[in-house]
Amino acid sequence: MINLFEKFKGFIIDLDGVIYLDKKIIPHSKKFIEYLIKTEKKYIFLTNDSTLSPDEYSEILSEQGIPCNLDQIMTPITNLLEMIKNKKIQNKDIMVFSSTKLKNYLKSLGINIIEDKNKFKKIKTIIVSGNLEFNYDDLMYASLCVQNGAKLLATSTDNTYPRKIGNVPATGSIIAAIQKTCPVSAINLGKPSKSIFNLAKKKLNIKRQDILTVGDNLNTDILGSNLSKLKSCLVLTGKTNLATAKKSKIKSDYILNNLKI
Repeated sequence: MINLFEKFKGFIIDLDGVIYLDKKIIPHSKKFIEYLIKTEKKYIFLTNDSTLSPDEYSEILSEQGIPCNLDQIMTPITNLLEMIKNKKIQNKDIMVFSSTKLKNYLKSLGINIIEDKNKFKKIKTIIVSGNLEFNYDDLMYASLCVQNGAKLLATSTDNTYPRKIGNVPATGSIIAAIQKTCPVSAINLGKPSKSIFNLAKKKLNIKRQDILTVGDNLNTDILGSNLSKLKSCLVLTGKTNLATAKKSKIKSDYILNNLKI
């Protein structure tokens, strides 16, 4: 395995199913990061999970012995901020359907959020992120917003994400429910969108051929890597098993049981 990792200078690494499950470190992932540091490789963590802020992800990893600074964490919110900066999305008349934590984080970043759901007719953009607080009221007003012309932004289109109990519903499942009431296209802020992989490549500042994506999800990590013409490595510690990988039309360049060095 070391021979595989020696080939690359930079790594785009998923979190859920690769580094941890239920925020508990997966065996071998810590030593894998230690190896990258020892061999002076660059790495960033790219997750579709937007329930926490980059500060909180950095804290979780650091507390468990995995060195990680804020500049090494990328989430779909990184992509959102870039779109606002480039004026692809206007920072006004925005409604957010997410966890309270994420909503407060967006407010702290200066995102102009309208809280009053009765103003759904004036909303220009909605941001949807899967969360345990999501309810029918949220689904109803999110649907009404898009029916009245609002752009639909999703922090990811993952239908499920891995937990120890199994793969559970994620943001994509909520997006699908909204689209059942109004068949509008969703702008995906997360993986597998090219835009977020382009931001990751830019952050690493390394030639494309020297970057390896490490993930457990064929439809996000591996597909996004393939679309961006990066090499990819599927690890079988999270969402995908070997049988599924063999049957899938989405192929990774490498498949590993785990990150054991």
